[in-house]
Amino acid sequence: MMRAATTWWAGCLSAVLLVSPAWGQRRVDHGPWDELLRRYVQGGLVDYQSWQADQVALDRYLASLQEVDPAQLASREGQLAFWINLYNASVVKGVLRRFPLKSVKQVPGFFDGLMYPVNRKLLTLNEIEEQARLLGDWRVHFALVCASSSCPLLRAEAYVPERLNNQLTEQTVQFLNDPQRGLRVEGRTLWLSKIFDWYPADFVPEAKGFFHRLTPEKLAPIVKPYLAPEVAQMIGQGRLEIRYLDYDWTLNAQHP
Repeated sequence: MMRAATTWWAGCLSAVLLVSPAWGQRRVDHGPWDELLRRYVQGGLVDYQSWQADQVALDRYLASLQEVDPAQLASREGQLAFWINLYNASVVKGVLRRFPLKSVKQVPGFFDGLMYPVNRKLLTLNEIEEQARLLGDWRVHFALVCASSSCPLLRAEAYVPERLNNQLTEQTVQFLNDPQRGLRVEGRTLWLSKIFDWYPADFVPEAKGFFHRLTPEKLAPIVKPYLAPEVAQMIGQGRLEIRYLDYDWTLNAQHP
């Protein structure tokens, strides 16, 4: 009887830990976001037109994240999945509120002015992105999607702690091997996404300040494991000059 009572009490305690903020949030249900992505994203592009008429589920998902304290999630992977999904879902919501539009650049303060409630605070998209970056995995830059054509493609599934490492690896491989968005070598020039120019120290920590920019020699060991062998070989041969690809801010929308 004592063992049965102990087992029952342990089960109750586990249930409380899963749902009670007082005991710490242990997990987040990203299932609703996953369903929406599978419905409205194809080939990394978003069907905003159809999604605009079906925003209730997205609003409910974002509302469910408002009371979560990310610091209380069970793992670093859980925290990172939370911030990535929150960022991407908030970007989509920001677009849907103003659709149709050709670019998020048409919306004043889209990244640094519009506010989203998180853990009883109001954060901008830039601040949400910063929280994801602080967790120290540079691959996050290829999962965060700013609703633009030069962004990484939006994954048609939610990020989840159990598969986060594989998901981030797949996103990184896809983006870096895209010569229009991510990286390419032409002659003695290494063309890179502007993402590398905006956040150099996220990739190479010592690349801080104007006089400590990225160099091919410092970047190559980091990105080569994710590149096709022939591209990795070109980066490793001789000195290259880094230049940055133009960033296309056209909306990442599906076309009818």
